[in-house]
Amino acid sequence: MRTKNNRLINMLFFHESWDIMILKNNGSHTFPTNTLEILNRTRAQQLKKKYTFQADPFIIEKDNKVYVFYEALSFRNSQGILRCRILDANLVELEDVKLDGFDNLKCHLSFPFLFYSNDQLFMIPESSERKEVILFQSIEFPTRWKQVKVLVPDQALTDNVVVSLHENLYLLSTTMEDELVIHTASDVTGPWQKIVPTLNLSNQHPRGAGAPHCVDNKLYFLTQECTPETYGKSVYIKELITLNASSFDERLIAQINASINQSEGVHTLNFTNNYIVYDSKISKFSLFSILKKISYKCRVKYRNFYLNRRHQ
Repeated sequence: MRTKNNRLINMLFFHESWDIMILKNNGSHTFPTNTLEILNRTRAQQLKKKYTFQADPFIIEKDNKVYVFYEALSFRNSQGILRCRILDANLVELEDVKLDGFDNLKCHLSFPFLFYSNDQLFMIPESSERKEVILFQSIEFPTRWKQVKVLVPDQALTDNVVVSLHENLYLLSTTMEDELVIHTASDVTGPWQKIVPTLNLSNQHPRGAGAPHCVDNKLYFLTQECTPETYGKSVYIKELITLNASSFDERLIAQINASINQSEGVHTLNFTNNYIVYDSKISKFSLFSILKKISYKCRVKYRNFYLNRRHQ
C-alpha cells in the first residue's frame, strides 16, 4: 500500500528535471581505466539552469573554449531543441546559443551525436518523431548547420551512434522498444544498408549514451540503462569485440550510476582531453506537475499526429 501511495504522490506532484554537469580533469583522465575514479572524486559544476530538461550533452574543446551541445526542453512547448553552451577554459559560461538549420524538421530533437569524417564535423540528432535518421554538417561552428541527407527513412530510431571499424562505418540505433538496429556503409553519406548479425549482448540495454572511443586499439562505446519503470538510470561502458555482417559481440567494462553526484539518474556521458560532461536527473516537486505532464503528452500527441500525416 505504501509503495502504491508513493507512486500516486510521484505521479501527481513530481516530475523529472535534467541538468548538465561538467568537470575539469587537467588531462588526468585515462578512459576507461580511471573514469569512475575521476567521476567519484571530482566535484562537477552544474551548468546554469535555463530549461526543465538540459540533457544529452556532447562536447568539443576548441580554441581554448569548451562547447557543450545539448537538448533543451521546457514544458511550455514540450519539444526538444538543440543548443550549445559555450564556456571558457575555466568553465565560466559565456554564451548559450540556439543551433540553426533544424527548425524545418518541426519535431522533437535530442542526442546531438557529433563526429568527424574527412576533417568535417557532422551531427546526427535524434529525430525519431519524423521516422528518419538525418545527417547534418557544420557550416559555421558552432551555430549554423545544414541538412546533408536522410540516411535511414521510414524508421523511428533513437540515439544513433556511428562507429568506424576496419574501414567500414556502422550506425548503431535502437527502436522505440529498445531493440538494437545496425546499418553499415563505406561512406558517411551512404547508402546505408541494414544488417542483422547474431547479437551477443552483455545486457539488455543497447541504447546509445555517448560517443565511441578507440583506446589502445580497442573500441569502446556507451549505452544507457532504461527500464519500463526508470528512464535514464545509469550508463554502461562496453568494449566492442566483434562487429560485422554476421556477428555483434560486446563486453561490459563498467557501470556509471547516479552515485557520482547523489542524483537519481544519468544517461549520457562524453569527454575531451581535459573535460568530462554528463547529465543528471532529479525528481522536482510542483503542485502543477500533473498538469505539466498532461500538457506535455497532449502536445506530443498533436505533433505526432501532424508528422504522421506526412507518411500518408
